[in-house]
Amino acid sequence: MNEGSMGNHLPEKMTRHFATDKEQCKKMGRLNGWTLISAKPAQYPDPILKVECIFEGEQTSFMEDD
Repeated sequence: MNEGSMGNHLPEKMTRHFATDKEQCKKMGRLNGWTLISAKPAQYPDPILKVECIFEGEQTSFMEDD
């Protein structure tokens, strides 16, 4: 999936997460029930999390609440 896959229509609410590669973005989407909009090289790449994954939906966090 690439940035232009939805044409000019972008959802109002998007969530962004980072992954090691595009396949991990797809896996993250499947595991969480999210629609992947885009998987592209991160603007400021981390040595490990090199890909920015953009999904349709509310921004989420994997941090646990105390």
